[in-house]
Amino acid sequence: MQNNQNEQHKPNSDYMVNYLVDDNARLTKENAMLKAIIQEQNEKFKELSESQEVSD
Repeated sequence: MQNNQNEQHKPNSDYMVNYLVDDNARLTKENAMLKAIIQEQNEKFKELSESQEVSD
């Protein structure tokens, strides 16, 4: 009986593992995009700050 229950849960756990792997890949891509956006904004801010220092 116990073995039968384990077999019934296996497809569900495989699905969950696949879902989590896919979700992790999606979040990793999203994280990389957000880091790139932040980096770009930081560079723009730095350039703006430097140009304001020159004009002061």
